[in-house]
Amino acid sequence: MKANSRVMSVVLMVWGICQSVWALPSGENLTFVVRWGAITGGYSSLSIHDAEPIAGQPAYHIVAEARSTGAVDKFYRVRDVNESWIGNAPLGTLRYAKQIHEGQYRVEEETVLNQDTHRFHNHSYRIDKNEYEDKDGVIPPNALDVLGSLYYVRTLPLAVGQSYVIDVHSGDKVYPLVVNVKKRQTVKVRVGKFDCFLVEPQLRGPGIFVSKGKKLEVWLTADDRHMPVLMRSEVFIGHVSAELVNQTVL
Repeated sequence: MKANSRVMSVVLMVWGICQSVWALPSGENLTFVVRWGAITGGYSSLSIHDAEPIAGQPAYHIVAEARSTGAVDKFYRVRDVNESWIGNAPLGTLRYAKQIHEGQYRVEEETVLNQDTHRFHNHSYRIDKNEYEDKDGVIPPNALDVLGSLYYVRTLPLAVGQSYVIDVHSGDKVYPLVVNVKKRQTVKVRVGKFDCFLVEPQLRGPGIFVSKGKKLEVWLTADDRHMPVLMRSEVFIGHVSAELVNQTVL
């Protein structure tokens, strides 16, 4: 079972792109419990740290972490950290880094995106195989990574029936995604009851985040924060969910 290896797929999967200036709730920290069916596989968190300069440009620093717990941790240990630095003028990811430890699989990766020259450089190290790899290529204007695009979509004027398209850069590829706002409904989680938009992505390319044909659903609050409170992804057997259990804003 890879319950927690799916958590970043669930937590990181929401999207949008636009040229306008945007703002995020600095100091926000969200904690989620991750379950495979009725089994608790671990916990994940999404947080916004203080702004940092990247290549001379102020950038939001966003961090996503996931860790397995209990019985899952004994036979499939997960310790994942994903970080994104998002610039505002022009909009786009400036840097993306991840440290992935899932079972025997271990990798460290960093990608630098130049939003002026529309080029990227990716460096990865497979720790479990002692293999290094470097990749370079072209990105479209205002390209966002997966984690950064989750936060950007929260700033959009969501409404039922609306669709948004975003080019998501991952590894050495760009994946066009369509995000549909399906409906508005009340969702009850551990920290309370929320009026939410149900948002679903549709893949335009081969498998990324979730397998082709599988459904991913994200519930974002219908207030100005558009805070994610519940995320659910179909897997081979059943589904993996991430439910909000704590929220703080420093």
